[in-house]
Amino acid sequence: MPVRLRVRLKTSKRSVEGIALLNTGFTTDTLDIHIPYLTARDLELWPPPPNAVLETLDTAGGEILSYFIPNSVKLTVIEPDRTSKTITCNVIISTHEKEILLSDAVIEELEIEILSPKTGLWRFKGETKIRKGL
Repeated sequence: MPVRLRVRLKTSKRSVEGIALLNTGFTTDTLDIHIPYLTARDLELWPPPPNAVLETLDTAGGEILSYFIPNSVKLTVIEPDRTSKTITCNVIISTHEKEILLSDAVIEELEIEILSPKTGLWRFKGETKIRKGL
């Protein structure tokens, strides 16, 4: 079971909650998240706003066209007993992906430690409580 967490995504206009997959294979130098176009629509980021850039991304499944929107979403991990710090992320929108993906840079910035990727165990850095992903 991969590690999936409940997150809140917030733009200047809308806020949605959803389940995000921690994807350490999604490597980035900046704070990038990947969202399905339906989530983008709920956040009023679809159709893409004027500052969106159409890019070709190299993925495990081959090259795909995606929209990149810089600094467009505030992201917070939501747990029953606490929340993470809130960070501002770039959004990559795809018409192919079906779930929210958090990049390695975002995972690290949120201070999330993956303890057991198969069983979905994780924790926030510095805490002793072991958490189970969704």
